[in-house]
Formats: sequence, C-alpha cells, structure tokens
Amino acid sequence: MSKIRKDTAKSESIKRKPKFTAKAAYRSVILSGILGGLFLALSIILNGEIIIIFTGDDLLWVSIDTVLKVLIILFFFLFMMISIGNYKELTGKPIDLKIILLIFFLSLIQSFKNSIVFSFTLIGLLVIVIYLYIVQES
Repeated sequence: MSKIRKDTAKSESIKRKPKFTAKAAYRSVILSGILGGLFLALSIILNGEIIIIFTGDDLLWVSIDTVLKVLIILFFFLFMMISIGNYKELTGKPIDLKIILLIFFLSLIQSFKNSIVFSFTLIGLLVIVIYLYIVQES
C-alpha cells in the first residue's frame, strides 16, 4: 500500500476548468454583443435625431450632447471589438483587418449628420485602434 494518497478532487477540478472558461468566454461574447447592439440602437436614436435630449442653444448643453453622442459611438466600437475578438479567440482565428475596418466605418457612419461629432469620433476611434495595436504588439 502506498503512503502517498492521490488527490482525486484536485484532478477533477483541473478537468472542469477548461469547460467553465469556454462557457464564460461565450457568455462574454454574447454579453458584449448585446451591449454593442444596445449602444448602436442608442446611437442611431440620438445621432439620427429621432429623440432630441437637449434643445437649448446654450454651449454647456450642446457640449454635453456632443460628448454623449461621441461616447456612445466609442462604446459601441469597444464592445463590438471585444465581442468579435473574444469569438475569434475561441475559434482560434485572428481578427481580420476587414472586420476592424467594417466596425470602424460603421462607427463613423453613425456620426455622419454632425461634423463636430464626426471629428471627435474619428479622433477617438484612431486613438482606440492605435492603443489596441500597441497593446497587441507587446
């Protein structure tokens, strides 16, 4: 009889971990996709001027309106990149440049009506893409 006991509970937990990680990753893909879709719908409503939140000509309210519209578009871009990136990681494929450009242009199209929102969105998207590229390289 062996003096060293085998720990069966430890080996079972090791077997369960990859399944749990994959399940959590798929949940992350779905949740990020839903949040991205929510921000897309909100962006279309606000940037398409279907619903106008601030009607005054005061500089403060116009600035808040612009910042809100830009942030919603940037959140759409971030959540869609996270969702597609996690999905591609689960399938074992890298994100194509075509997909990144598609999401980039979809984000820019949302801000088409207002030139100030368009310019700030373009700057924000470029900063995010450059940041993601630098983080990926390191």
